[in-house]
Amino acid sequence: MISTRLVHQIEDHWEAISARFLRQLRATHHLHHLSHLPESEITEVCHRVLHNLGHWLVSSSEEEIARLYEKHGHERYLQGMPLSEALRAVQLMKDATLDYIRDEFMVRTTVDVFAEEELELQLGRFFDLMLYHLARGYERAAEE
Repeated sequence: MISTRLVHQIEDHWEAISARFLRQLRATHHLHHLSHLPESEITEVCHRVLHNLGHWLVSSSEEEIARLYEKHGHERYLQGMPLSEALRAVQLMKDATLDYIRDEFMVRTTVDVFAEEELELQLGRFFDLMLYHLARGYERAAEE
């Protein structure tokens, strides 16, 4: 069972995670297209994903994730963003989220360790699905 406390921690502190993500994004030099996006647009994407993380991890189906992220992949293609940059952005958001939990969550008991590991597993699955469907949407747009 995923720790609702940790999920709420992420949802409640999405802005701090977004700031970490922006710092990582700006520090990665080969992301030319992403580095030109307005900070407000990047922050909004973080908000949509992280502020509703409980929904994505608990209530959403793979079909819902597929529909949304294939649409985003299609949009990234139309924007002329390289697929590698779109995928790297998802990886960096995942890293920023996990780094936040590791840095801010106080591990006191074995239950806390288990909760953190379970969250990492669930986040990994969610972000992997996001990557896959983003790439599918991008590829389908390229075929059209």
